[in-house]
Amino acid sequence: MSIMAARSDRTLRTSCEVLIGQCRALSQEDLPLHPLARARMIVLLDDLMVALQDPTTARQQSWGQYLEHRALPDTSDHGLEALSLELAENTPPPTLQRLCSTRTAMLQAVLDGPLPVAVHNRYGDTAVVDYLRATLLELAVIADASGRGALQPAALRMCVRLLSQALSERYPGQTIEVRIPPASAVQVGAFGQGPRHTRGTPPNVVETDELTWLRLGTGLMTLDQALDQARATASGTHFRALERMLPVIQLAPQSSS
Repeated sequence: MSIMAARSDRTLRTSCEVLIGQCRALSQEDLPLHPLARARMIVLLDDLMVALQDPTTARQQSWGQYLEHRALPDTSDHGLEALSLELAENTPPPTLQRLCSTRTAMLQAVLDGPLPVAVHNRYGDTAVVDYLRATLLELAVIADASGRGALQPAALRMCVRLLSQALSERYPGQTIEVRIPPASAVQVGAFGQGPRHTRGTPPNVVETDELTWLRLGTGLMTLDQALDQARATASGTHFRALERMLPVIQLAPQSSS
């Protein structure tokens, strides 16, 4: 096995482990999740397992492109939103909790076996590791909304890096530095405005913590809110351009009560 292949396999396995860990945390019986949140988790895991059954050798879209496609509204009867709502309305809460546990065990068994490199799915041809990570991102938002410590540290750290990666891919440049210590630091452009940073202290910096970045990146908080609540700091004359770049992906919050 080449170094690149070994690294890719290690990345995939790490993603699997983090995803299953977050699934287990959300499957706890005493976690006060809204029925719609549990239903959403079940639908997400079903969607992932279906996708894993359709491997492809076609060219894969990038992580940033995949998130853009995943963020597009799906108003069909078979969209994830519609399926989640139908499941929540027609299934007793105790059954939903058991289904979360059952689906987690099923997914664990699937991920323990051989996995394809890429899959064909409703969002386009996608690397399996990206499909796993996007599912994790949605589960992280559900876990954060629970307000009961369900969001796992490893899941949060991975989501922070994934959002930063997508942001820098979508808005290349070196005008604003976005810092989320200790997980990530990326530079982005400012729509053709501002200086290009090459060395020393960047002229435009936005810094925040990991949880706040998850909320900023998924549309659960605005940059103004983060600044007003002292959850972020900013400097420079062009940092406001970051507002136009957020969220990286809009994810609807799932109620926890």
